[in-house]
Parts: sequence; structure tokens; C-alpha cells
Amino acid sequence: MISMNIVLIGGTVEALVLAWELGVDHNITVIEIEAEMGLPMTHPGRIMNSSILNDLFSEEQIAFLALKENPDGYGCRWDWVMKHLAANVARRGVSFMTRTRVLSCTKQDDVYLLELTSSERSTPTHLLADRVLQMHQSSGRGPGGRTHQLQPSSPPNFPHPKTTEWFGGTTLSSEHHASSKADLILQRADGMTELWWSKGPEWTPTCGFIEQCTTVLPKDKEQLSLDSVLSRVRDHALKFV
Repeated sequence: MISMNIVLIGGTVEALVLAWELGVDHNITVIEIEAEMGLPMTHPGRIMNSSILNDLFSEEQIAFLALKENPDGYGCRWDWVMKHLAANVARRGVSFMTRTRVLSCTKQDDVYLLELTSSERSTPTHLLADRVLQMHQSSGRGPGGRTHQLQPSSPPNFPHPKTTEWFGGTTLSSEHHASSKADLILQRADGMTELWWSKGPEWTPTCGFIEQCTTVLPKDKEQLSLDSVLSRVRDHALKFV
């Protein structure tokens, strides 16, 4: 297999898993507008089959995730999943460019030229790549509403399933009542419960939500898990290189 330079635009969980899958044989760079990978409360902390973690994490990392069994799978903090995954991907030799935005994308023959801007002085202003893939949903925006500018040669998008806008809120498990309805409810071992609605919150805890977000995710609740992400990414990885 010929080693290629691959750039993934957007530090999503799909990008990290794809970097993990391809990082052994190829040179991978992940570009992220935000200052860090794995900002909290952007995806349900849901795992259906805990055995899938063995390929991605060490025993110590799995123990740290502190999985809690739920009727709808295991619950955990999603940002812990992302932080551990990003660290393991880096150990595999993948490079990260945070606080970095693409200003233009030009393709000549089979090579992409990306023009970059960053608040980090060590970040190069240009990058060459054999493959480029947009990982964010089309509505994904960085701080201040900034987006990547990928003209004139817009690279392909990672194939996401049909999506919708989800609202997620985290509250104390002691505040959550069984009568409170949500499309997805995940108790976590840290004494918190995540509630996710596809049509906006139908209940608010007395203390308010400790964390909340509105984000674009797969419409089908059954696709809201790390298991589903792994399946989608591995299917695409076979076609991508």
C-alpha cells in the first residue's frame, strides 16, 4: 500500500475514528477550528456493545470511562471518549491543527493545496494532500460563526446519515424523574443523566440543565452511539483510500 497524505477537515468523532483506522498506513492531519478536540455535550455518551472499546482504548482508559448500564445501552461522558480517542490517535502518529481555518482549497492533477490561517504561529500557511475529506455536517460552524472556505475545488464530504437537530441537556440523576419523557435517556456513573430530544426539551429540571446543547446528529436514535460511528467509518474507509 502506498502511503498518502490525508487531511480531515473537522475534529469530529468520525474524523478521529477514521484517523485511527488509517493512521498506521498513511500520514493523517486533522484540522479543527476550535481550540480543542472533544468539546463536551455534542453527542450522547452512548455505547451499545462495550466490547468495541477494546480496539480503541486501554484497560485503564475503559475503566476511566466508567460505563453505566442503561436500557438503551451504556452511558458515559462523551468528552472523555473524545479526549482518550484523540490522545490514542496522536500516539499513532496523527497530526492535529487546532484553531486553524481553511481559506481555500485548490486541486491540480491529483494533489490538493490547502491555504490555512491560524492563531498558532507554528502552523504552516499551506498544506499539500493526496486526499481531503470534509467531516463536519454542513451546518457546523466554528467560533464567531466562522467556517472553512473550500473553494474552488471543494473536497468530498464524509457520508453522514439523514440528520436532524437535537437538543441535549444534562441534569443530576436525582433531579430526573421516571415520568420525564425524552427520546433518549442515559444515566451516567458520575451521578448525571443526559436527556436528548429531537423536537426540543419537553421537561426542565428544577435546578436547570447543568449542560445543554443544540446540535445536528443522525435522525435515527439507533445511530446515536459510538458503535454506529465505528460501523459507518469503517465502511467508508474501505472506499476512501
